Amino acid sequence: MSYPGQFPQQYQPYQQPRQSGSSWPMILGVLGGGGLLLALVCCGGLAMVFRTPSASAAAKEPFTIADVPSPAFEERADAERQELEPGVLQYEIKIGDRDGGIYETPGHGGYMILNLPQGEHRAKSLPCVLIAPSGSSLLEGRDLRWGRHRAEHIPYVKAGCAVLSYELDGPCEADGDPGVVLPAYDAFRNSRAGLVNARNALEYVLVKVPEVDPARIYAAGHSSAATHALLFAEHEPRLAGVIAYAPATDLPKRMGPQMPLLRFVLPGVVDFVTQSSPSTHVAALKCPTFLFHAEDDSNCPIADTRVFADKLKQQGTDVKLVTAATGEHYDSMIDEGIPSAIQWLHDRQAIK
Repeated sequence: MSYPGQFPQQYQPYQQPRQSGSSWPMILGVLGGGGLLLALVCCGGLAMVFRTPSASAAAKEPFTIADVPSPAFEERADAERQELEPGVLQYEIKIGDRDGGIYETPGHGGYMILNLPQGEHRAKSLPCVLIAPSGSSLLEGRDLRWGRHRAEHIPYVKAGCAVLSYELDGPCEADGDPGVVLPAYDAFRNSRAGLVNARNALEYVLVKVPEVDPARIYAAGHSSAATHALLFAEHEPRLAGVIAYAPATDLPKRMGPQMPLLRFVLPGVVDFVTQSSPSTHVAALKCPTFLFHAEDDSNCPIADTRVFADKLKQQGTDVKLVTAATGEHYDSMIDEGIPSAIQWLHDRQAIK
C-alpha cells in the first residue's frame, strides 16, 4: 500500500518518497476503475468527493486494547538461537503457529526477535528497548525480515541493552490490489494501529526475560515506527520513556490530501488516522521523551516535530529534542540520532 509521502523502506539507501499520484491505482481499482469517480463528476458530485472529511468525536478517544488477550509465548529455551555477531545473541520467538500478519485474534501470530548482549546477566540488570519495523504507510503493518533493520538495533545491544523487535499486524507489499490492501488495512486497524503487538512485546519481556529491569523499558523507532512508538507511549504507562527519530506526529495533516478519496477505499479511515495520530493523544504522553530530526528531512519535515516538542514542554513532559543539520530522513538517525539517544539513556542512568 502506498500513498504520496509514504515512508521509504529504511533497509534500502534513502530514496525520495513516491510522488503524488502513487495511490491512484489502488484508489481507482477499488472504485471500479474510476467509474464511480466519473459518475460523480458527471453528476456534479466532485465537490463532495474532494471535501475534507472530519473525524468523529470517538476518534479523539484512546484505543482500547484490554479486550484483546495476550498470546501464549514460546519459551526462550525453545527459540531458535544464534550469535548474530560478536557480542550479540539473537533469539527468534514464535507467537502461535501462524505467520503472514493477518490473524483471527490480533497479535496472535508471527514472531519477535530478542537480542541480548552476550554473557550471563543478573535478574533486572538490563535496560530494554522495544522496536517495531519502519517503512509503513501507517495504514498497514510491517513484518520482520531480519537484517533489514539491524543497523538500528545493534548499537543498543552494544551499549548494554536488551532489544526486542516485533511485527505489526497487516503487512502489505502490494499497490493497487484491493484483495491484498483491504485485508492488510483491516488487520492493522484491528490491532489498534499495532498497539496490540506492542503490548504483546512488553508482556513477553516482563514474563520471559528476567534479565530485563521492568523499570527501564523504553519504546523506540524511526520514521513510521517512531510514530508508532509515540502512540504506544501515550497508551502504556509502564514504559520508562520513548525515543522517536523523524516521526510523523500529525497524521491527519500528513495524509490530508488523499483522505477525501481514501475514505472510499478504506472503511473508517478518517477516524482511524485521527485516533492513531500522536498529536491526538499528546496530553497523555507523560514519560520522558527523546525526539530526533534532521533539518533537511524531505520525507517528514521537522516543523511538526518542533510543534510536538513544544506541546510536551508546555504540559510539563520531560522532552529533549536533538536536531541534525544534514543527513536526511535515514542517515541522520544512524550517524547522529542513535548515538545521541544512547547518551540520553546514559544520562538518565537507564544504561549503567
